[in-house]
This record gives sequence, structure tokens and C-alpha cells, in this order.
Amino acid sequence: MKVKAFLTAVVAALAVAASAGTPQNDGIITIKANKASKALVEQWIEIYKTVNPNVKIALVSGKNADADLTLVTQHQEGVNVTYVGRYALLPVTSTENPLLGDIQKKEWKSKDIKSLFFTAEDLDEEYEEEVEGKKNKLKDKLTVYSGSSKASLSGTFASHFGRTTDDLRGNRIAGDDLYLLNAISEDKASVTFNALSNLYDLSSRSLRSDLALLPLGVKASQREALRSGNLDETLELIENEDIDLIPVEDIGFTYSAFDADIDKFLTWVVSDGQQYNHAAGFLHLTNKEVESQLRLLAQNQ
Repeated sequence: MKVKAFLTAVVAALAVAASAGTPQNDGIITIKANKASKALVEQWIEIYKTVNPNVKIALVSGKNADADLTLVTQHQEGVNVTYVGRYALLPVTSTENPLLGDIQKKEWKSKDIKSLFFTAEDLDEEYEEEVEGKKNKLKDKLTVYSGSSKASLSGTFASHFGRTTDDLRGNRIAGDDLYLLNAISEDKASVTFNALSNLYDLSSRSLRSDLALLPLGVKASQREALRSGNLDETLELIENEDIDLIPVEDIGFTYSAFDADIDKFLTWVVSDGQQYNHAAGFLHLTNKEVESQLRLLAQNQ
């Protein structure tokens, strides 16, 4: 994805408008982000301060903490939001799962993912008969773990496959989605799903050594990229190809008030800030999304 060249042109076009903006005030931009996106937001803040050293930005935490900008991980209706990146979800199990051999014999297609992770209400009758006719079904030997908090990405996973979180089988875990990986490490005959930023080591760029991806029923070239266990190859694959088995969703900053400082920061994140998304395990916005978000920000000026 040739984002850099595209963004250079966009930023150049915005330079004149940005220079005419309202001068920065002396206030502090406060930002709230979940654990999965915290590293990315911290990187944006650090780099942006080198571009605009007079800006004051602080991360705040706590359920009831007020913030000028709050990072959300699902599309929002009826609120002011600027989308700044995307994330992808993959199904995983533990490398110590006693059923790993059986799991890796399959190519998990959409109907298989639905049968494994969800109640069987909307699966076609022919497939249900096929599954029910097998004794000791693999899915009945595996426990599914998913998140129960509002911040969990379980809603994104369920929605992608046309279901709701209420339809998820197995056990629900409260708190951060990282706890799902703890759950499958303890209850080894189990499966879950998670964001790339949690599944891969961001330093080595490799899949965590205690995790194994479920082999998806995709094209051979796509399968090889996923099997590589390399984060950057996986990000490039998902950005360049539309793979129905991999849920992808936007992340964005919501805000209730808007001023020149917030406008400049968000404009920078949507444009120049995209180059730092991969380092934190997130996808770039598409070129169309960049254009759209910059257009919406310009309307707020």
C-alpha cells in the first residue's frame, strides 16, 4: 500500500489551510486509550511533539476519567469521531493445546468458524447434519473464550460473522482482551481470537511463541503469508487483499468539543501519523478513508 506518497500530496495540499488556523491555546489535550492501542497513541504523541513542541498532550486513565479525545474500537453513530487506523482479528489457540494436531488438519472456512465460535442457529441444515453426524466433534472438545467488557473486540468479531456477542459459545472473560490469551494458556483445550497487536511480539515482529493460528481456508498465497508468523507480512496481506475470514475494523477518536489544537493533532494523525500504525500492530487507513477523514476535519475548522 503506497500510503507515504499519497499522504505527502495530501499534507502538501493542507499546509496552507493549516497555517491559517487559530493559534494554539495553552490548554492540554487529554487522551484516553485502551491497553491494546496505548502503545500506538503514545507513539503518535511522542512524534507529534517533535513536530509541534508547544503542544501539551497527556494520556489519562480510569473508567470515569474525562478526556478531550477517547480512542474507540468500533464504528460510532451519532457522535463526533475521526477514524485514525484499523485493526484485524485472528482466531488462535495455545501451542500446548492437546487438540492442536486436529485443529491444524482443517482449513477453517466461514461455516467452520461460525460452528466453532457461535451457537448453530443460522447454519444451513445440510452443514448441521454433516457436523451432527460426526461423533466426538472437535468443536465439542474445545472451549471458546471471548471478552465481556464494553472495550472488548468480541463485538467486532461477532458482527463480522453476522452474529452478536450473545451468540458466542463458551466462557466470557471480563477485563482487557489480553486476558483471553491467559485463559487459553491455562485451559489448553480452548480457542479465542484477538487483535494482531496482542498476538504478535511488537519487537521481534513474530507471532507469540505460545500461540498458534487456526489455519484459515484462504488462497495458497494468503495462507503462506499467515503461516510465516511475521507481523509485517500479515499486515501487508490484510491491507492489500480483502479476506472475508479476517474481521477488520476502524479505530477512531471521539470528541465532544473541537478546537484548533485538536484539529491539528487529528489532521497529523490521519496523514503523517499513519506511518507509525504498523509498528504498533495496526493497519493504515485506506486512501479513501484518509481523504474522507481529512475532508470532515476541514469542515470543522
